[in-house]
Amino acid sequence: MRWTLLSLTLLCAIAAADPKSHYMIHCMGCHLKDGSGLPPEVPAFDNKLGILAASGKGREYLVAVPGASQSPIDDADLAGVLNWILTMYADQPSYQPFLESEINHYRHKPIKNPARLRHELLGATN
Repeated sequence: MRWTLLSLTLLCAIAAADPKSHYMIHCMGCHLKDGSGLPPEVPAFDNKLGILAASGKGREYLVAVPGASQSPIDDADLAGVLNWILTMYADQPSYQPFLESEINHYRHKPIKNPARLRHELLGATN
């Protein structure tokens, strides 16, 4: 009985987590606390985030990369996490915030080779 109550309490705490907490739980293991990542497999959060968030294909990429698209949080929370990441790590804070509907539209379109797509999207800036 206590284990079930503890499990429910933890699930409720995770479900009610704010974007920073979701980042810490679901993203920080690979992208690290400072967003420096583990290049080349896990890219750093840097000025390229703003570039990606400024284009439709870049936004689709940010939602559909495996770490984002396969995270156990719902679409609204993933939108919150992506917006928080852009606020914290992007050099260009002027971007359209991600919406739950956008997450839902792109999330289920897996990317076969995220590194190659990132390189194509960023071109010479990569």
